[in-house]
Amino acid sequence: MEVETAAEWLREFGVWAVLISLIINMIIGVVGILPSLFLSGANVVVFGPVYGVFISVIGETLGAGAAYTVYRWGLRKWKGDQLSWKWVKKLQGITRKKQAIVLLSARLAPMVPSGAATFAAAAVGMRFLDFLLVTFIGKIPTVLVESMIGYDLFYIQERYVNLIVTLVMIIMIYFVLKKRKWK
Repeated sequence: MEVETAAEWLREFGVWAVLISLIINMIIGVVGILPSLFLSGANVVVFGPVYGVFISVIGETLGAGAAYTVYRWGLRKWKGDQLSWKWVKKLQGITRKKQAIVLLSARLAPMVPSGAATFAAAAVGMRFLDFLLVTFIGKIPTVLVESMIGYDLFYIQERYVNLIVTLVMIIMIYFVLKKRKWK
């Protein structure tokens, strides 16, 4: 789906567009493999930069919260409260503050899929409100970038230079972080 198509479709809902956007973001969050780039871009086009980013951050946070709830429920059905994975035990043994820092680091790391961070928090049994707060904070930078790219794609004729600069910067940051990781 293109940003333009998503924006036109969202506009058709009129006053219900915000609610529809939030619901779609929740579905994207639970499914875990669908990209939210086009919806974030459409939100910026339809609602403007400030409200569009805000709606996207709220939607992605609610989507992660819904996914956390589904993952937690599924893990309890499957394994009960006794997950024996080493990484789960290790993360369960650290303080709430350190769990929050680990989740925030995962949210900010470009190479960690959002669904994986959500699954890890659910497996560890991180407190739901801690999870939501850290997710909200961690989603802000990624949603800003997604929204910029989506907006630039929508207005590609006028903003192709911005899009190229943004993508080059993302690639450079990725390689710098990757290089630092190996040192």
